[in-house]
Amino acid sequence: MKTETNAQHTVVTIFQHVDVFYTMLDHYADHTKTVAGFQISRYESVLYSYLEQHIPDKTDRHKIAAALDVNNMQACGLLSFINDSRGQFGLQQGLLQTIQSLDSKRIRALGQPDLDIIYSQVRSLYDYFERKGGAYDRNDPDFQENLATLMDTLQGILGKIDHNVRALAGSSKRLSEIVDSHDFNQLLMSDQVRNALDEIIHISKRNIQPTLTFLNEKAMASDASAMYLIGKIRESFRRTTFYNELANISAIEMKLLSYSEVIKDIRKRLYRYVEMERKQRQLYNNIEKRFNALHEKVVARQDTRLKGKQIPADDPIFACSRMFSGLNNWSRSGLTGSLIVLPEERDNRYAIEYIRDKQNRADALATSKRTPQKRTDSAQDSVKKKRRVMRIKTAMVDFNPTLAAEDLYHAMHVYLVDALEDYQLRDIYDALHFAGKGYRIKQSLERKEILYNSQKLTYMAKRLESTANG
Repeated sequence: MKTETNAQHTVVTIFQHVDVFYTMLDHYADHTKTVAGFQISRYESVLYSYLEQHIPDKTDRHKIAAALDVNNMQACGLLSFINDSRGQFGLQQGLLQTIQSLDSKRIRALGQPDLDIIYSQVRSLYDYFERKGGAYDRNDPDFQENLATLMDTLQGILGKIDHNVRALAGSSKRLSEIVDSHDFNQLLMSDQVRNALDEIIHISKRNIQPTLTFLNEKAMASDASAMYLIGKIRESFRRTTFYNELANISAIEMKLLSYSEVIKDIRKRLYRYVEMERKQRQLYNNIEKRFNALHEKVVARQDTRLKGKQIPADDPIFACSRMFSGLNNWSRSGLTGSLIVLPEERDNRYAIEYIRDKQNRADALATSKRTPQKRTDSAQDSVKKKRRVMRIKTAMVDFNPTLAAEDLYHAMHVYLVDALEDYQLRDIYDALHFAGKGYRIKQSLERKEILYNSQKLTYMAKRLESTANG
């Protein structure tokens, strides 16, 4: 009795803190991993981290940790296995599926092997009822057992397909949210979007298409369709007096066929992302093909001659771009200026933007000239900022420039911590202008960090050098 009560309490605790198991399922969501068994060390790490963040009371943490302990769940009969040598355990399949069912985004969709197993079950039952030829006897124990197995199997198939549809709908929603966040007019694509597109293609091939084939009662090879076999079994009952059984089989059959339309809608929604990915890949391929052709032309002209280096404008390689001819200087009445603005010569702003997108901090490559930002501060904020700068200027009067021979930012930081009241790391940038007359700032490519009051400043090291030495 004690074990039963403990098991009930443990199950309640599992669902009260189901986020622990969601985290584990998300960890194994990658196609390269399996949910066959959770790593005990990983599970315990997730569990204690969750308790530290969400359960403030120490006594409650201890109780929950004891209930969700792997050994306790094993004692309660909630584990399918526990392997101490490999450090793994598995939840009972029913419990795991119930946890997954609480959030459709985490349900595992059925693949071809799952559907093959279902088909083999239906095929075995079909062969039995086909041999009977409608001569069904209620008093035959063998028939009674097969009839019960048929009804259980059909109910199980209905549950699995319903489970599968919710899994595909959840995955579709999750992946759509990720992909919709991306602007497909941009050439660059984040890893998250790329992975989402790969998963969409995988689901389309490995889950959606096999399920549609399974639900197609008019397959090319009719006996290869589980739905065709179910239909034939239903027809065999139509010539008998098993009216209740016939009604149940017909209802399950119609429900299964209705799922086909739902999955077709999911496929249609996901296919547009596949098409976007295909078009973008085609764009990349065309750009690369043009670049390679142009590159070969340029390389072929790299010789010792001083003339003939430029590719003539009438070269066939430019034929496909002649449709844009005249756009840069086209004008007509009522319209002035060009229809297309070509980048200025030696304009590197696109290169810098590319670097910024690829690397969060590209200080060493950033241009020294920056477009001044529009002022958005109020007059009161501007006065406060000006007063603070004046305080920083006053504090920097006694700063010794020789201390900055190795690291200017760090030297100013150490000085201002004591010299300036309510000092903050960003004050270093204003103090930089008052570092010392008669000195110049030398920049290096060495990256350093300063940590202060939960703030972090990452910078390229600079030092002061006396102009007298130059």
